[in-house]
Amino acid sequence: MTWEIISPDLTTNDPQKQKQDESGGLTMDATGAENHTTILVIEPSPMERDMLWVGTDDGKVHYTRNGGRDWVDVSNHIKGLPKGSWIAQIKASNKKQGEALLVANDYRRFNYTPYAFRTTNYGQTWERIVDEKDVNSYVLSIIEDPEERNLMFLGTDDGLYISIDAGRTWTKWTRGFPTVSVNDLAIHPREHDLVVGTFGRAAWILDDIRPLRAIANDPSLLEDQIKLFNPPMAYQASIQQPAGSRFGADALYNGENRRSGARFTFYFKKMEGKTDENNDKEDTVSKGPSKDSLYMKIYEGDRLIRTLKRKIPDSSGLYSWRWSMDEAGVESPSRTLRKRDNEPRGVKVKPGNYKISMEYLNQISETQITVASDPRLEISQSAIEERYNMAKKLESLKETAAQAVKQLVESKDMVASYNKQLKALDTKKFKDSIALGEKVIKKIDSLVALYLGKVDDRQGILKSQEGYVTKRISTASGYIDSRPTGMTETEIRLYQQAEEALKSSLEKTNAFFAKEWMDYRNTIEKLDVSPFKETKVFTIEN
Repeated sequence: MTWEIISPDLTTNDPQKQKQDESGGLTMDATGAENHTTILVIEPSPMERDMLWVGTDDGKVHYTRNGGRDWVDVSNHIKGLPKGSWIAQIKASNKKQGEALLVANDYRRFNYTPYAFRTTNYGQTWERIVDEKDVNSYVLSIIEDPEERNLMFLGTDDGLYISIDAGRTWTKWTRGFPTVSVNDLAIHPREHDLVVGTFGRAAWILDDIRPLRAIANDPSLLEDQIKLFNPPMAYQASIQQPAGSRFGADALYNGENRRSGARFTFYFKKMEGKTDENNDKEDTVSKGPSKDSLYMKIYEGDRLIRTLKRKIPDSSGLYSWRWSMDEAGVESPSRTLRKRDNEPRGVKVKPGNYKISMEYLNQISETQITVASDPRLEISQSAIEERYNMAKKLESLKETAAQAVKQLVESKDMVASYNKQLKALDTKKFKDSIALGEKVIKKIDSLVALYLGKVDDRQGILKSQEGYVTKRISTASGYIDSRPTGMTETEIRLYQQAEEALKSSLEKTNAFFAKEWMDYRNTIEKLDVSPFKETKVFTIEN
């Protein structure tokens, strides 16, 4: 409500830079953006009460240590900075009194040289930590990690840069981030995320910089071929459809949400020219690790519950990997026989601690992760167990259905193969057997439809078929998965409907194999379908 003046004019107060009221081009366009000799930065020290840094757009830098009673001008102590440069940012250290980072630029006078400095003695001397050998354009912002002194980020007109050695060297960050002006940087103290403010484009978030902290603290980690870093806690978040429009309209702003699942960061070092002793052998999952693949194994205690696989990165660097917080699952029923290279997804794991092992050839890196329920909800342990057990029971139904459908599909393929052979041998002779085979194929199709629904080749939005087994299982699974606080009569009834549909289908399937399939098998086995023909004895006539 009231304000007290705590300083004199801390700018140059140069009247030659204060003529915005006299000229605006064709019109007197004095909006405030034209003002010069203006304070741009007021930075309080988190280490020292009543200590403030002030920087201006005409090159002045002051500090006070007594709340403004006395001010010290250190502008002329910044060696190498052109006089009158804009002091874009000053960042006071949270680790040591009298220490600060300073960013200046002079591009408005066509000088695109980058300027960034550090002082450790209240501005009496300044060390230049960024110059034209480090980055490609002028500097706009800087920040030091609040926990790790060696980790720093730099915003320039050419994009984002990172240092893991306290500013001695800088590397441009290009993974997932464009070359765009970076005007401001902040590090979220709880989420450990780097928040990047760009000029006129967007706000960006680099999720979880703790792996970078670890590397800055111990650069020898980069000597390992693989390194799995400690992940953040993973939450089993509950989501729902928001109120309002379901689909975003044209020009409606939407930011990109962070992907769901447990998030891991790992370092991979590409070993150029190095070959493994097993490189000349065939690489398959069953024969052991592949030189082209990374594996991430999740353990609940000593029990392996999930194995994830991905191709190795094409270059050295930091990469992310997601785990959907699920166990290995079972195969889904399918109309075709197929071979999988990866595990199918299973039920959601229960909250708890899990061991994570990343493996590449004979290299192993391990860590732990904690999976937690949505903290916004009150979820009891009994509800967690109830949901998990119901999902496992439903998964068992799905596995049985998949096995039954697989046997039906295998039988259909066998009949089709026999019919093809019989037609090739003698269509007329074996017409009855061929007709019987076609009848059996139609019967199998009708049984498969009990599990997967009828095949519908029409295009467009079609009415969903009701009652078939996988539809019942899918509906029950969706409801069970959306009830973190425990099952209701709805989920119990949906499970019963799925179980009843499967039981009925299995009875019809078993009856088919006991009668019609055996009749067909006996018919085929009695046929004389030997492919061998009578052979002749060949001689030369005299």
